[in-house]
Amino acid sequence: MKIEGGRIINDFIEPNKRQYAIPVYQRNYEWSREQCVKLFIDIVEAYRKDKLHFCGSVVYALLKEEHNINYYVIVDGQQRLTTIYLLLKALIDCAETEKARESLEETVFNRDKWDTYDVDTASKLKLKPIKSDNKQLYLLMENKFNEVDKSSGIWINYSLFMEMIQQLLAEDENMSVKAIYRGIENLTCAKIKLDEDDNAQEIFERINSTGVPLSLADQIRNFVLMTDADQEQLYEDYWLKIEQLVLKDQMSEFFLDYLNFKLDSFAKESTAYEEFKKLYRSGNFTNQVMLEELLHYAELYNVFMNGSPEYSETVNEYLSGLRQLKQGTVFLFLFRVFDDYNKGNGCITQTEVEKILQMLLSYSIRRIMCEISSNSLRGLYKTMYNRIFLNPENKNYYYDSIISFLTQITSRDVMPADTDFLFALKNYNLYGKHALCRYLLIAIENQGKEKIRTDNLSIEHVMPQNKNLSSNWQNMLGENWMNDRDRWLHTLGNLTLTGYNSELGDRPFSEKKSLIEDNQTKAVILYQDIKDKESWNAKTIQDRGERLANIILKLFPVIKPDVSISFSDPRYKEYTCADPRNATYKFVSYYVLLGERVAVDSFAEMVRSVAGKLYDLDSTVIERMARNNEHFPDWINPVFSYDPSKVRKGMKLSGTDIYIATGYSASDCIWFIKALLKKYDLDIEEDFVYSARSSKSQSEAE
Repeated sequence: MKIEGGRIINDFIEPNKRQYAIPVYQRNYEWSREQCVKLFIDIVEAYRKDKLHFCGSVVYALLKEEHNINYYVIVDGQQRLTTIYLLLKALIDCAETEKARESLEETVFNRDKWDTYDVDTASKLKLKPIKSDNKQLYLLMENKFNEVDKSSGIWINYSLFMEMIQQLLAEDENMSVKAIYRGIENLTCAKIKLDEDDNAQEIFERINSTGVPLSLADQIRNFVLMTDADQEQLYEDYWLKIEQLVLKDQMSEFFLDYLNFKLDSFAKESTAYEEFKKLYRSGNFTNQVMLEELLHYAELYNVFMNGSPEYSETVNEYLSGLRQLKQGTVFLFLFRVFDDYNKGNGCITQTEVEKILQMLLSYSIRRIMCEISSNSLRGLYKTMYNRIFLNPENKNYYYDSIISFLTQITSRDVMPADTDFLFALKNYNLYGKHALCRYLLIAIENQGKEKIRTDNLSIEHVMPQNKNLSSNWQNMLGENWMNDRDRWLHTLGNLTLTGYNSELGDRPFSEKKSLIEDNQTKAVILYQDIKDKESWNAKTIQDRGERLANIILKLFPVIKPDVSISFSDPRYKEYTCADPRNATYKFVSYYVLLGERVAVDSFAEMVRSVAGKLYDLDSTVIERMARNNEHFPDWINPVFSYDPSKVRKGMKLSGTDIYIATGYSASDCIWFIKALLKKYDLDIEEDFVYSARSSKSQSEAE
């Protein structure tokens, strides 16, 4: 590797008979408006003050020499070079004379005066971006403006430079196209040429780039493409298809879901790339095998996010419901379910897939409506498949096993019962759960064969939201109108759908009814127990809430298993940490923290594991305790410290420089966990349970 000072124009733009290609593992061109504006300002200042301006590094390597043209690959710096190329094109199109235009064109195109070197369309341009951008740049440089994709970054930033150049020339008579070009000539860079022995990938990852930070998807793409000789083919056969299946703004979430699906631990975006590389190496993947797997799960992810005609209308309907309710965490479980279905080994049929999705949709609706915290969902869905199908025979009763599990667990993740669901529907604030509110109201209205258009309907309160209700409404509601308003305003019984949006407002009840009746897009089923009422008050709201709640219960039932599968080991029992004495004379098997089940062999191991999980959740709590040598209430010594001498039998907390106290009895270990959960404001009975059995024999126990 050779590092030198360089000039963007002198070293990378002006030299003839060379082309710089952007390899397929690089991301698309995506400099923002702000970055382009800043670069343009810096260039103008560099000219006005006649000073050099450093704009980052350009890392490149010789790819080949063909027909006397040197072809280079850009490892880092493609965003800057592409941007400067667009600026030069804008200067060409703003040039005052034909001579100036021709001079600038000689800068960006390879010249072959005597037709000696077979310079063709492919080698004419000195810059060759990746395929998606290369086409747009080619059309732009060939002045085929009508064919350029106007939403591409290539066109958007070219147009921006045209606008800035024209404005500058109009406002400053001392500026010219030539002057701006002189400013570009003052751009310097760190010119880093790689040798054959250099590891391009490691160098790329170490570079402190001044461009757009690499996303998780960028890093993974570089890793699986940069290191392969067949990167062009792999890009075409796999990566390009992945990009077409998963939207750009969904890519990082997709890879996080993939990693959380594959790994035992939770992957965070800050460490996900390192986790990906560990997975790649420990699984002995090749680049092609990894890309095949990523493409497979991208196809499933696309089904989850967009639906697919390959699956039944019912499957697509339930997936749509989960998307509308923003229940993407369920994908961690669905990856495995759909894998089993697509294998076609008969353990799961399409009918069972439909039943499972219907049940998961009902489960999601019930959790949201019953206001059960969602912070345990990711852990639940991550571990649920292995917990259910630890016994392979359970796959013979696929749906029955899943519903049996969800109705038997003792944590907050248990399936909410019909009675709890009905109570929540009738009494809780539904309007505040906006996505669920709209989904349920539409489901009620469109339950029959006749469907109405709902995209132009909005949620309307029958009793108005205005705190200062009109005297008409106060009289109708009665002397307790204020309490009744606060109690029932946002509940199911007071909500409907209408095309009037806010036009109904605070109008008297009789006027509201009349307007809804005249509205051609009214919700018929939702309206039927409003239209025949002479007044609207707490009683009518409760009655309507009762009727609608029962409709919802029928629409989203929980189908009981044909065969009940037991998930309890009679020797083991789950305990909370409310009473630490329960741990005495026990063997521990596992614990469940925020839905994630973790197997452990001892109470001491459980303490360290729980502390590590909570540290990953929020490191600041334990770091503060360690920094201050803080101890729990009624404990004599600190439990965390950066100084091992401060804590009892200190052991390093995995992945940190913090020492955790050890050497406690089983009951003290539970005291430890209980106190630590309180530090994290977690519920000691809902957010953590552990499974244990007596260490005594049956005769000793008796």
